[in-house]
Amino acid sequence: MKKMDLKKLADSLTEEDIIRLVTELGSDEYKMTNDAIIFKTICHNIDPTNAKLKLYYYKKNKKFHCYTDCGDNFNIFELFKRRYQLLGIKYNFYNDIVLKISKGIRIDDFNNFSNGEEYSSVYEKYKQNEIKVEIPTIPKSLLNAFIFYPTTEWLSEGITKETMEQFDIRYSISGNKIIIPHYNYDGDLIGIRCRFLNDEDIENGKYMPVQIEGVTYSHPLGYNLYGLNLVKDNIKKYKMAIIVEGEKSVLLYNSYFGFSNNICVAVCGSSLHRYQVNLLLKAGAERIVIAFDKEGDSWKEKSKYYNKLNEICQRYNNICQMGFIYDTKNLLSLKDSPLDRGKDTFLELYKNTIWI
Repeated sequence: MKKMDLKKLADSLTEEDIIRLVTELGSDEYKMTNDAIIFKTICHNIDPTNAKLKLYYYKKNKKFHCYTDCGDNFNIFELFKRRYQLLGIKYNFYNDIVLKISKGIRIDDFNNFSNGEEYSSVYEKYKQNEIKVEIPTIPKSLLNAFIFYPTTEWLSEGITKETMEQFDIRYSISGNKIIIPHYNYDGDLIGIRCRFLNDEDIENGKYMPVQIEGVTYSHPLGYNLYGLNLVKDNIKKYKMAIIVEGEKSVLLYNSYFGFSNNICVAVCGSSLHRYQVNLLLKAGAERIVIAFDKEGDSWKEKSKYYNKLNEICQRYNNICQMGFIYDTKNLLSLKDSPLDRGKDTFLELYKNTIWI
């Protein structure tokens, strides 16, 4: 029998094999393009009916890429691992994954199994490499186009002048908008966002990347965490992080609890990517609490929102203790951040964190 290793096995799979395997794993729909096969995102959604067609299998490099919560590349072996872990299925890598992928044919002379290595260690050689993202830095001198001015809008919401100074918040006189610099883990400026204050600007969204002399200073939000450069030492000290959706919630947390106690960072969206979790692990987090904005008006929508938070936590619970805030006492209004209703309300919500 011809010798084969795991990479050769993955490369030998036909498009029909991939469709069969991913369908059996749970994707109830797929689409074909010239370059890719597009499946439901069963890599992080337990229920395929809640998943989107955003899991791409690229025919050329034989790799998957999830364009929603995972936000990374992986091979067929990793997809099986993620799916089994998501469903809570215990498995043996060789018996339950390799044999499944090879259509049940036991291959006795796999190069990498011949010397008695553990199957898990063999897999480690072929799993996807850790994603390395290099976001270009931009000159901090660009911020000189704006002034420091604590707006009444944010002061009235509970954000202190001291907090705005600490997070380098600026103000655009000509645009009447709050300027929010974004820094990477090491403190380099990588993007500039703004919070519009004029009603006519807000119609297109409250938060947008800033344009200066025709250049838009945006950055990939899924590969950074707002505020982490300033609070990473606190995360290391307390071994814990709280994740919110927007920058304003980070500033509120800082205003309530003080700079030396701030362990709050923002994803600037409603998804948590693996890359962002890795950033928190790098900072020393051993526990992570998700404190996303409240969603769900009807019972069905509330249940869907609960399941979404639970699934995010289940996805990363094998590498870090995960929990989420869910408003069971109706302390928040729809779309409220858990920090929008004051310090005491947040503490009450946090006290009832659902730990996974």
